[in-house]
Amino acid sequence: MRPMARKTGAGSRQGGTDIELDIADFGPIAKGKIALRPLTILVGPNGSGKTYASILAHSVISACADISAAARSGDWAGALAESGELRGLSGRVARLVASGNGRGEAAVPRGLSDAIHRCTVGRLFEGSLAFHIGRNFGSPLGGLVRTGSRFSRIRIRGPISADVAISRRGGATMKVGLGGARYSIRGSSVTVDGPARVSPRNGGAGSGRNGFGPPAGGLADMRDPGALPWLAARIAGHAAAGVACGASRYIPAARFGAMRAHGEPAPGTPGGPRNGGSGTPGTASSPAGSLAGAGAAPRNGGHGGAGSIMAGVFGGRLEARGREAGALSYAHGKTRVPMHMSSSGVSGTAPLALTATGMEPGDTLVVEEPEAHLHPRSQVRLATQLAGLVRRGMRVILSTHSPFLLEQLSILVQLEALTPAKRRARGYGANDYVAVGEVAPYAFGGSAGKGHTVSEIEHSAEMGIIQDEFVGVSESMSKDEYGIYVASGGE
Repeated sequence: MRPMARKTGAGSRQGGTDIELDIADFGPIAKGKIALRPLTILVGPNGSGKTYASILAHSVISACADISAAARSGDWAGALAESGELRGLSGRVARLVASGNGRGEAAVPRGLSDAIHRCTVGRLFEGSLAFHIGRNFGSPLGGLVRTGSRFSRIRIRGPISADVAISRRGGATMKVGLGGARYSIRGSSVTVDGPARVSPRNGGAGSGRNGFGPPAGGLADMRDPGALPWLAARIAGHAAAGVACGASRYIPAARFGAMRAHGEPAPGTPGGPRNGGSGTPGTASSPAGSLAGAGAAPRNGGHGGAGSIMAGVFGGRLEARGREAGALSYAHGKTRVPMHMSSSGVSGTAPLALTATGMEPGDTLVVEEPEAHLHPRSQVRLATQLAGLVRRGMRVILSTHSPFLLEQLSILVQLEALTPAKRRARGYGANDYVAVGEVAPYAFGGSAGKGHTVSEIEHSAEMGIIQDEFVGVSESMSKDEYGIYVASGGE
């Protein structure tokens, strides 16, 4: 076996990160930091924590998506009522009104704005993250703590900042970072004194640069019982405006065979994207229904969905004969093969293709071992399809054991340096590339006894993604091969 060429050279890192996870004593992971960029790649041995990191990322993004949904609704009254602080906050708003300067202006005390933030955005994120972690892992929280440790600690930094501690006894504490902005009521609007993240939904004509839109009256009307919800909607709306997270979809490695059962697909098959479901935590069921429904009107304009991925990888397409479950088949030309009779590569890629059909810009795809059961040439094609999702504004988080998939992703990083014409000349599409600032590859190392660690893999626009994870294995096999040759009498 010829060893793969080892890449050398200094890597570079550009661009910002959306969400950063700092993990300690969580599952098999002793420590590590992972930045969730448009394309995040996890590489490492079996049992090193890639699944834990994948499901954790899926859970955090799902909780951020819940905040985005709340910001769109603009209704925080329920969160205030459930906080148990409604009466106290109402009294503080009344005192704020009494302190007005007669011109309809008042600075919102930092303590009041922080309390409103805590009871709305903070409370919702805490409950949502605890729910998603418990549901997606399907395990008591205490079971997620690394063996030999008393606590797991997760530090989240991004549009939402939070520090999470999980005890081996099953308890969990969470501290959500506060907005940090200072607010003022000026006439009929709430303004931000400092950098503002203002959602268009909370703004409005005449609201000013940092305004949140006029209420029915001015400061004097803050005595109305609706004053607290009104003020809370504007403060929480500002805090949540920067949390622009779409839905997250998780496709586990254990998806194979689920779509090969005759008739009703097995529970837990990732199918109906964005439609909820049960079975495997964090996924949905009924892929045939997904294709007949969501697939008929793809959310991303018909690009990068089931048809695009299946055609790009295999040259065929998925078809559904009606909306009943079990009617899914793979078609190539005039030949149609029922899914339960299709190859493992086709049936293993179909959940990914179906999920992509229901995705839209801002959504996240978390997929484990997308290359499984695929010929190396098909793996190369799949890598290009995944890069296409990134180009269309979606985030992809994947784990892989494949040197072919990783090498092709590395080539796509290098292709950024070429003009669209030069990419086409090499057989790629004009948009077949991944910017180096969009990629974050990580290697999981260490041991089960001492705990596994996570480190960023060296990468750059010039050299792509360094292949040390797989090159070492290839070189070891080459040495064995040469040693056998010498032992058998070769020179």
